[in-house]
Amino acid sequence: MSEPEIYVKVGNQPEIKLTDKITGLSYLGMDDSGSSPQVVNNYQQLAAVDGQQFISEAYDKRTMNEKFSLNFMDYEDLQLAKHKLYNLLFGSRQLIRIRHSINMAKVYFAYPMTADVAPISPGANVATFTIPFENPSGYWFSIFRSDTVKDFNGDGTGYGMNYLGNNPGDYHFNSMNFTVYNPSDVAIDPYYQHHDMKVLIRFSGSKCKITNTTNNSSLEITKSQSGVITYDGVNCYVDNNNINNDTDFGTITLERGNNNFQITECSSVDITFSFPFIYLY
Repeated sequence: MSEPEIYVKVGNQPEIKLTDKITGLSYLGMDDSGSSPQVVNNYQQLAAVDGQQFISEAYDKRTMNEKFSLNFMDYEDLQLAKHKLYNLLFGSRQLIRIRHSINMAKVYFAYPMTADVAPISPGANVATFTIPFENPSGYWFSIFRSDTVKDFNGDGTGYGMNYLGNNPGDYHFNSMNFTVYNPSDVAIDPYYQHHDMKVLIRFSGSKCKITNTTNNSSLEITKSQSGVITYDGVNCYVDNNNINNDTDFGTITLERGNNNFQITECSSVDITFSFPFIYLY
């Protein structure tokens, strides 16, 4: 069994294997403590009524504790390694994408928190430490978006992805009836949960209505458009120009699993769904 590795991508910089950048650094894996989904349930208490009424459930931010060890020759070597570590992870103040060698298909995005690196005992040449990474979304994501699934290689498939086969299928359609498979652990809801989803639409006709008959969410474009329409879950654009006034201000959400779509009020359509798959672990 190979040793675990951690890969980090700071902002728009290239992804790196952290242990390659700091001499003597070893990655020991992620501590399970605190890494589980942080569930927040909301209730309403009614006067003179026993108990409370369940209102909603949300997932809070969570802290991912990444464990390391550092071997060094002397005090100067330790200081140099600490400087390199803090410079790589803390200097940019940017969100960091993190993934592990045990499942390269999933990533999480987080900010590093305070981490002290010190010898395990006075005079020792080894330090063990934990870096807490604060994950504000509380989610894991697929490394690729749905519309790049055709390009998946070994990094794009892993365990716990909820795929029906080796990949979740197509997300580009030309028919008036089709099925969009959402392998995520949660429903994709761009409007209320601010999930990242883009729908690229081109149609022939004076208008076009897109209906998810699985949950009855829909979007109607009420006027013919000359270019590709980009719907980001809240707004519609053509060439970066907002065309919300040419829509019914509808929203589209994807349930977990299969979502059956129906296209009406136009003669033809070309449509692509682009979103990262979302996981709780």
